[in-house]
Amino acid sequence: MNAEVKKYVSNTDRDIYTVSNIPEEVIAVIFAYVSRSAKSFRDNIGVVIQEEQLGSERAAQFHEKWVLNYGHSSVAEHAAVHVGVERVSRHFSSLLELSNEYLSFTEYSQRYQKPKKGDFYVPTELDSHPALKEEFVVLNNSLYDTYAKINDELFVYLKDTHPVPEGVEEKAHFRALEKVAFEDARYALTLATFTNLGMTGNARAMEDSLTKLLSSKFEEVRTRAQEIKNEVRFSVPTLVKYANENEYITGTRKALTHITPSPANGAGSNAGSPRPVTLIDWTGKGTPDAEDAALGKIAGALIYESSESSYEAVSEELSRMTPDDKAEIFRKSVEKLGKYDNPVAALRLVGYTAEFVISEACWHQLLRHRKTDWFFQDPAVSHGITVPPNIEGAGVTALLVEATQASEDVYGKLVGEGLSESAVYAVTNAHNRRVVGGFSLWELYHLINLRMSEGAQWDIKNVTAMLAAEVGRHHPALVAPALKRAR
Repeated sequence: MNAEVKKYVSNTDRDIYTVSNIPEEVIAVIFAYVSRSAKSFRDNIGVVIQEEQLGSERAAQFHEKWVLNYGHSSVAEHAAVHVGVERVSRHFSSLLELSNEYLSFTEYSQRYQKPKKGDFYVPTELDSHPALKEEFVVLNNSLYDTYAKINDELFVYLKDTHPVPEGVEEKAHFRALEKVAFEDARYALTLATFTNLGMTGNARAMEDSLTKLLSSKFEEVRTRAQEIKNEVRFSVPTLVKYANENEYITGTRKALTHITPSPANGAGSNAGSPRPVTLIDWTGKGTPDAEDAALGKIAGALIYESSESSYEAVSEELSRMTPDDKAEIFRKSVEKLGKYDNPVAALRLVGYTAEFVISEACWHQLLRHRKTDWFFQDPAVSHGITVPPNIEGAGVTALLVEATQASEDVYGKLVGEGLSESAVYAVTNAHNRRVVGGFSLWELYHLINLRMSEGAQWDIKNVTAMLAAEVGRHHPALVAPALKRAR
């Protein structure tokens, strides 16, 4: 074997090895060659590195032929890209994180760090509306001052109501309380506030994401997406070559705007508080026994996996089972489930659809559950607000309400001038948003386990508990093991 190959693989004499120190686009070619070559990956590395520029030109030719011309997009999944994304709005970060389920993110947390005054995005379309631009800037600076005041008041309140536990250092205890204060005070900040993200994904997911983002109606999103594309092209130039604005996406959005109502002009936080969680659909809905219908799907899949029977034969066997028989099969499939274990795949066959009316702060946590199919409306001010319990306890609710009302005033003015895309940046983290999520019982187990744990943030913890209760009304035996594991 070529001695040069040793520079790029972890070993040359075992069946399992890692590949490194090679351009990502070339790695994709090497892995793709396996479908057309009897040689091993290591042998193909030897062939490729003999080409000029470590095979970069050959990689480009390969991708042009097989990925772009013949649609073999899976090749692009072998090339991974890591991207730092800084000083983008919270609004942009949410759309970026929702743009492809196969991208991975770590985001700057307003729960643990205090943002800086003046760090917010100003929509460029406001440049032609100087008076409104000034109001927008004043709003964000004013809300930062409110945020700082709420934070200070909360910290004093928390120190008074949470004495230092025995055996805990005072400094460590106060740092923990400081984070809680950050966490709740941030509800006064807008979606224009800057955030930073680290993003990792394969080139196929990256291209799909960029296509959606470059087709966005939001100018910031399109601009930042082009910047991401420009940087990603250093690593995988050919694989993201055709990530551009998509006429289907933009044309469909334009067509649908004529059948949907215009944004509300500021019903505001006095609009009342809709139910935070409403279960819309679930496996077995409309049947005499919804839980038995769901148990039948799970039991059928588990029997099928452990037998040699056809699914038709398994279905016949299921028809002879009692509800208790199916419940026992389910019980056996989850009784040994530990806190860090994933449940059996059969739980994916049971599904739910729920509508959430939740704070932007909560939504920005919930959206990270990308195994849920999310359908979401733009940020708005017409669905009420969420007030953190600590803010109520500290007696500073009026400060938050004043902040949201100031936000609603600017939002209404922007919408009134036809600047709906800019208006969303005036929405605060406290304002509620409507979203719909479709998810499986498998994902619900993960959500309950993570978001109802001791260290979970109170808002998403409450919402997850409400979701579990809603599902439990129809599938109590299915939800019970997840709740038990979360304790």
